[in-house]
Amino acid sequence: MDPAENKRLVVRMEQTVVCPNCHGELREINDELFCKKCNNLFKKNKYGYFEFIKNRNLYDIVSTTDEYAAVQDTCGNRIYEGFLKSYFRQESFKSILDVGCGLGRGISQLIKEGYRAYGIDLPQLSVFWRQAQNDPGHFFCSDAGRIPFPSDFFDVVFSLGVIEHIGTEVGHCTLSDNYRELRQQYANEILRVTKPNGRILISCPNKHFPLDIQHGPTDSQSPKNKFRSYVFKKTGINFHPVWGKYHLLSYSEVKKLFCKNGGARYFEPIPLKGYFEFKRIRLGLLKSFAEFYIHNMPKAWLASFMNPYVLVQIKK
Repeated sequence: MDPAENKRLVVRMEQTVVCPNCHGELREINDELFCKKCNNLFKKNKYGYFEFIKNRNLYDIVSTTDEYAAVQDTCGNRIYEGFLKSYFRQESFKSILDVGCGLGRGISQLIKEGYRAYGIDLPQLSVFWRQAQNDPGHFFCSDAGRIPFPSDFFDVVFSLGVIEHIGTEVGHCTLSDNYRELRQQYANEILRVTKPNGRILISCPNKHFPLDIQHGPTDSQSPKNKFRSYVFKKTGINFHPVWGKYHLLSYSEVKKLFCKNGGARYFEPIPLKGYFEFKRIRLGLLKSFAEFYIHNMPKAWLASFMNPYVLVQIKK
């Protein structure tokens, strides 16, 4: 990047992002961003993306691998084409944030279509951003519980397949002791950066549904339960607890975080058609049944234990 372009990038950063710790204004100093309010300094990493993370433990999280990155890339494109594109065209949305954007396929497509779209994720993703030539002015390394954007900034914030990993440790599935606090902080931050009457999209497998095809049995209970591991190996299906302390969330738990505790005024389950696919199910007949079941699910079942997935629209 030539010096003139780099200068324009930093100026653009000043106008868009804020200090994630105090939400103070950032100023450029020697190609770095400095918060005059709390004296924090933020730098770009070796891949050219600004890092807004102060919790050093987040650097130890292996959020993806080369193999899984390829899966994320394909999945991100499918979700954008099959679900997000039509959703964003329903209203005159202009500014969009993806919290936990992965490789950033959806955000890159939105930018091409003229949206002011941004993605945040952990530092380990920046190497893949560089490979995909994602714009450093639109992708940032950030903690989902400390988002580096001003309050009331976005028309839409979406966070898909992320919330179940907030507050986890082993295998991204075993919950830490303070997981409730961390999840409420995540919900509060998403609400903070969303404009009044703005939209929030949240998704994760439904805790109250006993089958999960997105996460393997890598929680702390799995070593004690060889049956779960055996079934998952043979079918790609993880039988899991539907009560107690487990990393997945139910509709009622998501609603509590964003509405009862967070103050959001509207909560609506959304049909899964166009969002979901079943490549991880290894039995063909079971896959066909799952597709039929999802695409023909009665509306009354969406927020119940009959739905294998939580997909919800929230209005601030």
